[in-house]
Amino acid sequence: MSRIRDRLLPLLMYGSAGHGRIVVVAAFTLYVAVVALLRRLAGIDIWPRLGVPVGPSTFFDARNVMAALECRRQGFDPLIENPCDPWDRPIVYPRPWLLLRFFGLDQSDTTLFALVAIALFVGAYLWILGPISTGEGVIAALALCSPAVMLAIERANMDIVVFAILVLAVMAWESSSRLLKMASPGVVLLAALAKVYPVFGLGGYLASRNRRPMVVAVGCGAAFLLWVVATRDDIRALADRAPQGEYYSYGARILLSRGFRVLAPQGWEGSQIATQVVAAAIVLLLAAGGWFWVRSRVLVPSQSLDGSALAFYIGSLVFLGTFVIGNNFDYRLVFVLACLPQLFTLAKSEDDPRNALGATALVTIVVLLWTGALSPYVAALDEVVSWSVAALLFALVAASTQSPATICHSLLGSDRRAQAERQ
Repeated sequence: MSRIRDRLLPLLMYGSAGHGRIVVVAAFTLYVAVVALLRRLAGIDIWPRLGVPVGPSTFFDARNVMAALECRRQGFDPLIENPCDPWDRPIVYPRPWLLLRFFGLDQSDTTLFALVAIALFVGAYLWILGPISTGEGVIAALALCSPAVMLAIERANMDIVVFAILVLAVMAWESSSRLLKMASPGVVLLAALAKVYPVFGLGGYLASRNRRPMVVAVGCGAAFLLWVVATRDDIRALADRAPQGEYYSYGARILLSRGFRVLAPQGWEGSQIATQVVAAAIVLLLAAGGWFWVRSRVLVPSQSLDGSALAFYIGSLVFLGTFVIGNNFDYRLVFVLACLPQLFTLAKSEDDPRNALGATALVTIVVLLWTGALSPYVAALDEVVSWSVAALLFALVAASTQSPATICHSLLGSDRRAQAERQ
């Protein structure tokens, strides 16, 4: 890991701070311009050659939402039947998305809606990056122009909107207004109501050592659980309908399933649920052992939770949570982009014991964003990379987080009472 950092450091330090975002914008603009011009002028869709599997139509996932809005106005329940969709797909997102119908949107607005969503996503990414060096901009541009992220953009998947909402939570956290800071977990809850899995990001606030936002985050988690119970039929329907592919995807179960097929070529008798439970149990056992191993070797003093650190926790926890609970198409990897600023900082630090871990995680994330496009051709290599990213991000979280006992004391306020008694 130290060798990786030594080789990466000159690139991270190259160029002036603040120029990196220019590199990101230039690379993204060039990429999109080439794709659009070749399609418009020559009728050539170059996206598949760049590792991005295209959908049956432009902005395929955004059209699913727009069609659902049409059908809802016609009296249909789009979670059950959505005949307005050209492919007859029920909506694959929770009901809060149907509130967009009050803006009068329909399928004719698909392109406009998708372009606004993409602009919000790219703007949020540039904001979360902050002033970065030219070399850091090169890495950030490689991440943005990767097949995994471009898959989300080509489909106009709602993950890019959820990413922007989570960045809004970080903005609120960095605000000088105490009210906005306290509202930050509520913004994450809003993202969770839109796509469920962002609820994992609420765990990031437990690293703040500030009782009020911690309590608010726990309250938001409780509100989410009540919402899940109240809408359990919808959640079950969405879970049953969610695609569970093994290619262009990540998840703990994928590598396990491929292993079963090697050991039992005649077929695996277990269900997807059984395989998922086994995979989750393996991950949790490894995580329990890894937690103690990492904290015995790399543990940093308690630090304030700034915006960059919060973005890292949210991005890491969303990735780790989705990694454990199911298969996810690679467009969900957009959330690891939120980890980049903190990883840049860690990799460049000379005295932080996490610097080698941070540099290795940074390189491995970029590799993962690109290798998913090769999943049909590289056997299980892409899944080995996803497990590596999961291990590295978990190690960094374990090395940076308070102990569970300290978190409980902070939540209950017992640490303050003990300090007051000592005084």
